[in-house]
Amino acid sequence: MAEVLLTSEEFVKSISNISDNLAGKYMLPAIREAQEINLREILGDALTDKLKEIVGLGQVNNSENTIYKELIEVSQYFLAYQTIAGLPYKVGYKIGNIGVAKTTDTNVQGSTIAEISNIQKYYQSKADFYAAKIQRFALEHYTQLPELTQNDCYHIRKNLHSSATCSIWLGGARGKIYGKK
Repeated sequence: MAEVLLTSEEFVKSISNISDNLAGKYMLPAIREAQEINLREILGDALTDKLKEIVGLGQVNNSENTIYKELIEVSQYFLAYQTIAGLPYKVGYKIGNIGVAKTTDTNVQGSTIAEISNIQKYYQSKADFYAAKIQRFALEHYTQLPELTQNDCYHIRKNLHSSATCSIWLGGARGKIYGKK
């Protein structure tokens, strides 16, 4: 089966200040990472694969797939902003035979690493907002999404109570206790 993406370059470019001539060579890997790493981490393998299957088979508009279509729509902005957050280093730095190189032009001033990090953090915070929306949607409709296991729902709830885009668990938010329904 061909590669299935749940968002498109056109959508990402349409909601952002990304140049229309940015090459797909940079966009596609960033979209893949947003989908296969970040979205998969939120929804789990089974539900992400189900969404890809529905899109790949062109069954998004079937009446029995209404909830999946809504979930794909809710996921669009997350995928777009997560894609954009992944772009600055891909576009600004190239890895070649000479090592890591920074692209510059005579009439363009390159950004510093600090500026690139700030741009990345800006878009990551937007993606985090939409990640929470996806998680709330999934929890509200978990009875209609058989691919979501109890374990997946537990991880979604846990993340909603203590979420941050880093690899360090920062503790429960404001004294929330696990196990409460």
